[in-house]
Amino acid sequence: MSPSNPFLEDGFAPVRDELIVERLTVRGELPAEIDGSYLRNGPNPAYPPLSYTYPFDGDGMIHALTLGGGRASYRNRFVATAGLRADRRAGRTIYGGLMRPIAPDPALVAPDGDPNRFKNFANTSIVRHAGRILALYEAGLPHELDSSLATVGPYDFSGTVNDAMTAHPKIDPLSEEMLMFRYSATPPYLVLRVVDATGAMVRETPIDTAVPFMVHDFACTSQHVVFFLCPAVFDVEAPKRGKPLLAWQPERGTRIAVLRRDGTGAVRWIDSAPFFTFHFLNAYESSHDEITVDYVQHRAFPAAGGDSPSLWRAVLDLARLSAIRAPIDDRIVEFPRIDPACAGLRHRYGWMPVKTKRDAVGAYGALVRYDLQRAQAALHEFGAGREVDEPVFIPRRHAQGEGDGWIAAYVYDRSTGGSICTVLDAIDIERPPVAEIELPRRVPHGLHGNWMPTET
Repeated sequence: MSPSNPFLEDGFAPVRDELIVERLTVRGELPAEIDGSYLRNGPNPAYPPLSYTYPFDGDGMIHALTLGGGRASYRNRFVATAGLRADRRAGRTIYGGLMRPIAPDPALVAPDGDPNRFKNFANTSIVRHAGRILALYEAGLPHELDSSLATVGPYDFSGTVNDAMTAHPKIDPLSEEMLMFRYSATPPYLVLRVVDATGAMVRETPIDTAVPFMVHDFACTSQHVVFFLCPAVFDVEAPKRGKPLLAWQPERGTRIAVLRRDGTGAVRWIDSAPFFTFHFLNAYESSHDEITVDYVQHRAFPAAGGDSPSLWRAVLDLARLSAIRAPIDDRIVEFPRIDPACAGLRHRYGWMPVKTKRDAVGAYGALVRYDLQRAQAALHEFGAGREVDEPVFIPRRHAQGEGDGWIAAYVYDRSTGGSICTVLDAIDIERPPVAEIELPRRVPHGLHGNWMPTET
């Protein structure tokens, strides 16, 4: 590993072992009605990487924290992809990464490795839909896992998906249908897909974007789908010329595509100034011809100087095909989450990690809870040397409204080298934790996860 890469050190450093610990120490008291598992995915190179661009590279590792009856247990597992199987046979990695792809030796790939120079790391997120647990990657098929986190294998939705599913599907809280998409460096560059509550594919819509944009996330309302096509454009030949695979082309501006969820009508296009976004908080219909979108905005793609991301709001006028964008706050934030019961509907609250002045590169020292109705923010700081990951919302069993529940997040402590999971009251986030769960090992900083209630 290169000692100069901060994303391979300290709280980001990979762990190699896989553990099962049935009983964890809990400080405070876990509410007895919390019953389920918090699963979180993230990059975790199983071997020293030949090339490493965080967060796109690194083998996926799932961390599962199961809570019930006031108790907590933990297990972690690598996602056993074809590429990882080939690496394990070689005793080292035989693949490169996003910015330095390497075609693996066919003799090492055989018989069941990943023959592609871009390895499917299965390292970005994890969701449960229609009874299946899926580990997701930015540019490949998802991998199905069983309840023990053992890898079943790539999942293609009964043969209806033969290319990819990105890592930010949206699950409708009412219909339980899942909307997902994939982007590609070859036409069609962007495809929207809809899967019903049973897991069956019901609709596929190619979207003509003219050039291959990188699109990490998207937004859905009860009636519409919204894509922000920020001017980060793929050039698959660029690495051969010593150039990055992704080019920042601000002269294109940002194009906003709005589609009806039911598949009817044409795509409506709205032009805006150039900016970049990885993640959306939520979107909703604010009137018949108006959509409100809350998202985290970067000035540009990070490699092109797009640092200091903050929470913004875009109001899309579908009649005039115009957008008004404005910052909600100037705090440096990322990884926004809502109460999933409000997905696609008008929301009041949002939770996300926020930078403090003492935080290291890529790390966040606090969580912020935004009250967007009252234009207020509440902060929970974890103290010097403590770094928090993306939070997850745990609803109360019989929730009485938005935000009725808890926020859970992994917290790394630089002074001890260990991690805890903190559980906070979701609304009164400034109060001391309801509970802190001591973890049996450090959980490296990761990407996305979800709360999965125990199925009855």
